Amino acid sequence: MRSDDRYGTRLTCWRDRSSPNSGYSLLEVVLAAAICASALVPALAVMRDGMTLGDIVDTKQLLLVYGVSKLEEQQAIVGATWATGTVTGDFAAEGQSSIRYSATRSDAAGSGGITNQLMVITVTTYSDDNANATMDSSEARLTFTTKVAKSVSYVTRAGS
Repeated sequence: MRSDDRYGTRLTCWRDRSSPNSGYSLLEVVLAAAICASALVPALAVMRDGMTLGDIVDTKQLLLVYGVSKLEEQQAIVGATWATGTVTGDFAAEGQSSIRYSATRSDAAGSGGITNQLMVITVTTYSDDNANATMDSSEARLTFTTKVAKSVSYVTRAGS
């Protein structure tokens, strides 16, 4: 114990903080830990949510890039051969086996085309999160649609 008589009053402290054996009480340590935890928990939650949203944005960007790429590929096929059909697959060769696609080329009136004059191309890219090779309603997807008119110059350029 320490006392101080400088001003005629006697003050008594429970311990002298300058002594080599001084330390924090358990209560002080617990309170400090609680204050730190109350600041860290929300900060970690924000980080976790940010990473989750980052994954969603990355997936949607992949769907966009691969969808446009596949649409342009299908336009080239239509311009060169005027072939109808449906193609499905994934982008495993690019390291994205969970991103899958379905591309349809049709000149049928029911699809919005005109036989031998106007081809409708529809490409859907989706994230196959459960790896069952089927587009489920809960999986992210993007659909692109365009029309290509039959032109002799397309076939001529494709042949050269």
